[in-house]
Amino acid sequence: MKRRLAVTGLFILALLVFSGCTKQEAAPEEAGAAYETVLNVAVMQESPSLDLHKNSTLIARQIGSGSIWEKLVTLNAASEVVPELAERFEMSDDGTALTFYLRQGVKFHDGQIMDADDVRVSMNRWIEGFSVAKELAGPSRFEKIDDFTVRIQFDHPAVTFPDVMAGAAQPAIITTQEAAADEDDKGFMKQNIGTGPFKFVEWKLGQYILLEKFADYVPYGDPSKPVDGWAGYKAPQLEQIYFHLVSQGSTRIAGLETGQFHVDYNVGDDELSRLSALDNAETISYQAGTLALIFNKKQGVASNIYFRQAVNAACGNEDILRAIYGTQYDLGSSYMDDTQPYWKSDAGSGQYNRQDSDLAKELLKKADYRGETFHILTPILGTIERGIVVLEQQLEAVGINVEVTTVDWATMMQYRTDPARFDLYITSFVSVPVPSLKLYFGPSYPGWSDDPLLQQYLADFNQATSREEARRRWDVLQEYSWEYLPIINVGHFSSTFAWNKRLENITVYNGLFFWNTRIKK
Repeated sequence: MKRRLAVTGLFILALLVFSGCTKQEAAPEEAGAAYETVLNVAVMQESPSLDLHKNSTLIARQIGSGSIWEKLVTLNAASEVVPELAERFEMSDDGTALTFYLRQGVKFHDGQIMDADDVRVSMNRWIEGFSVAKELAGPSRFEKIDDFTVRIQFDHPAVTFPDVMAGAAQPAIITTQEAAADEDDKGFMKQNIGTGPFKFVEWKLGQYILLEKFADYVPYGDPSKPVDGWAGYKAPQLEQIYFHLVSQGSTRIAGLETGQFHVDYNVGDDELSRLSALDNAETISYQAGTLALIFNKKQGVASNIYFRQAVNAACGNEDILRAIYGTQYDLGSSYMDDTQPYWKSDAGSGQYNRQDSDLAKELLKKADYRGETFHILTPILGTIERGIVVLEQQLEAVGINVEVTTVDWATMMQYRTDPARFDLYITSFVSVPVPSLKLYFGPSYPGWSDDPLLQQYLADFNQATSREEARRRWDVLQEYSWEYLPIINVGHFSSTFAWNKRLENITVYNGLFFWNTRIKK
């Protein structure tokens, strides 16, 4: 057993977690009641940017999606695609053309009025920056039809493209032409200019991000109805929202107890018992995403399919999940989560959670494995490393020579782009509305799933002419994935949020959002 530790930089989260569930019903405002106007949220990690076109980190979406940024279409609580900055949209009968008719009079945070040129530039930048969208769009890009109409014409059916726009981990946000073109040396936008109910004000690295109410926000939807998923009428009541970086779970819970923080975004299993004893806190937990072990298929021992199958055969998934999440997990072979029942599949389930050491050893012989080092890359983040310790023991028990390199998330993001640095790394993925949004299917995503048959099955799914046909093709793709193993889908984890009971009108859907939230004094 060999272990190396390399720690640099900030703790940054790109573990894509949280899925849809419910929403807190709107509370009627009491006559004469007094309300606070500044909300303090404690978060565990910091993002490299709020540019959601090119940044898939969870915390960036939790802060910015729907608050700073809005999209042409979004998801309601049933995960249906509905208009947001579009007034309506149409898909051609053959599924090859999408036309969006824009809401008029929508203002950006810099005072400009949104038009088709802003949307065209924003959407094409998103396609270029998001591998799943680029793969699905092919050579197609958005074009301006008139000042308030845009269209994208595909060379193949693309019936799930609106779902990708509405629910991607790299959201299809709309900004101004000028902001889209103003990038730093890493390719991120320098200006966070959106159309949402809150505008970006300040980022003090290592401390907080501050948003303020956008006085000229132009709402949509029915003001008499509560927000539905991510969609509906937003009437911001808060003047300011602070997202404070607080890495220690015990500190976040203590702050919630004393009133220093109104919200804790990251309640770990270790804090649940303490949290349950608080009289002033409410919580919600739900299945949030999948834990994945991602193989390097480009080079090294994991480029051999029999070696990958041997690792899968040796895995005791429940032991890994329990080590990381405590009680907050579910076993399950489906690549899709419970929140997307239409896409849940049992295809390939016979290869899940095998814990068969004899089979693992047979497969290692097929792989002609001769004791080469199997390099595992893991971040220092929460309890992730506990799971890697378990995996390490399971693999060494069948004769695999394991070396673990532990780094912070920023370093891991860098290392995982270099195939010489790892054979496997661990991460997790948010619940998504369609299977094609699983990033690891992309041939250029770190792990490099460039297998021709896998890519053909993915293309077949993307080019289905109906959702029913796409569902059948998804079964084929998932079954083959359990043979080819672009990843090992370890299982599904739950996430827990906590907030002070004085908060009213919190939107709970793929995270917590405060578009209509009030804080009763």
